[in-house]
Amino acid sequence: MASAPPAELGAHCSLPSCNAFDFLPIVCPHCSASFCGRHASPSSHACPSDPSTSSLSPDELNARRADNQPSFRSLLPDPKRHKREAVEPSEEDRVKKEGQQAALAKLKASFAKGKAGTTSTPPTPSAPAKKPNPTLELMRLKGRAVPADPKHVKRAGDVPMPDRLFLKVQCAKEAAKEPEVREVWVSKIITAGKALDLFADLFKVTNDNNATTDPSKLLSLGLPSDPPTRLTLAEPLSAQVANGGTVQLYKGFLWP
Repeated sequence: MASAPPAELGAHCSLPSCNAFDFLPIVCPHCSASFCGRHASPSSHACPSDPSTSSLSPDELNARRADNQPSFRSLLPDPKRHKREAVEPSEEDRVKKEGQQAALAKLKASFAKGKAGTTSTPPTPSAPAKKPNPTLELMRLKGRAVPADPKHVKRAGDVPMPDRLFLKVQCAKEAAKEPEVREVWVSKIITAGKALDLFADLFKVTNDNNATTDPSKLLSLGLPSDPPTRLTLAEPLSAQVANGGTVQLYKGFLWP
């Protein structure tokens, strides 16, 4: 155990509730007792020899000693200290904040006014869609179309350009699906029946027209109007369809 420091190096505070060791004790001039720096004044240790307290009773002296002791609450941190230490906003900050609030209020009012104006203004009707130019569409079709007859793939020059009929051919292999579309050309002299045979090969659809009379298996050719218009297979196709027009290959279609 460590020994107590030599007496000449200091002394314990004579106040019983303190008894702290002080290397530089102070002697009370009234009671000649040694005290730490905190309790050196006569009022701090309720000196009984102090003329100002000589008339006090023992209970009053004890009460004064108790008053000089730090309370438990005073030892706790002050939760409001940081709030008190907070710097008050400067005049410049206050003016800036007021300006921001005014600008925000003005912006909200502008949005509200614009919204009200939008709801009260009737919607502008959209411009009607332009109808396609038939001449321009035919020129584009001529640039994309391929011969429907395989013999013209290698000998396209056999049919001069003025003798070609350019078409869009549709075929719906399944009723629930959108029809496939092919862009082709054929000779203007072929019949609709010959065109039907070419289109069946083009879409790889079985053609049993020469082997059955079952309406559900027969192929037919028509214009996809509403209602569809049936083409006469024995007549030239060019006499029934305009150049640049659209025809559709039907299977099992019950014509009226």
